[in-house]
Amino acid sequence: MPPPSKPKFFPIVMVLVVALLVFSPALVKWEPVVRLFSLPSKKPRAARPDAKVWVNKQSGFYHCPGTTFYGKVQPGAYMSQGEALQSGYRPIGDEPCR
Repeated sequence: MPPPSKPKFFPIVMVLVVALLVFSPALVKWEPVVRLFSLPSKKPRAARPDAKVWVNKQSGFYHCPGTTFYGKVQPGAYMSQGEALQSGYRPIGDEPCR
């Protein structure tokens, strides 16, 4: 009985590498591949500068109306969203108030 043949991985890998090199220009334009390797575009939402927000003076964040900690976190103060952004405060979750 002959000894079992060993798989020849090197030739198989080389064929796959060559195929990838040959077809890579086409793969770059193929939509499923483009969607797989591209980051989702996050369009920044426009902040309403006149929205009244509650700034947390200790943390440097501000809370939008209707959120859990709006007007409750101390030390804090009310100010417009435009003033808060100019003063260096950031929205919780990087989402400005609408």
